[in-house]
Amino acid sequence: MPSQFCAIVNINLAVVNMLPLPALDGGYLALLVLEGLRGKKLPQEVEKGFMASGFLLLTAMGVVLVVRDTLNIVLPQ
Repeated sequence: MPSQFCAIVNINLAVVNMLPLPALDGGYLALLVLEGLRGKKLPQEVEKGFMASGFLLLTAMGVVLVVRDTLNIVLPQ
């Protein structure tokens, strides 16, 4: 039973990691596909901006979720 749970968690992590969001492996794949379609490498500044915006997006989503969950805590009385 625990090994099935670990397998499900790993599969879900792989799927989420392959989403085409910047700062994830799917974001790197999206950049590689874009470079392949263009036929030349993207400028370094564009690539850095793409990855930085993705990191900012993921961090902001994490903060929003933590704040939302903290506000929804019901304290026992």
